Amino acid sequence: MALRCCAFSDGDIRMTYEKLALLRSLAARPSRSIAPSVQHLVDALSKEGYLTEDKASGWSATAEGCTEIERNRVR
Repeated sequence: MALRCCAFSDGDIRMTYEKLALLRSLAARPSRSIAPSVQHLVDALSKEGYLTEDKASGWSATAEGCTEIERNRVR
């Protein structure tokens, strides 16, 4: 599966559409369970500082993740 990237007029490529969609989903509703098919995306987003795992609520977006969502918002 080829991952597509979000490219901007300044030439900056911030993250794939797939990562951004997952990040948006976990920002809106944290989850304690992650499907095996997207675990590699969660691992990458966590390593990049966009997601964190909390014992009470599960995986959710960090402040940096929320900033990235806002930066990628279609205007």
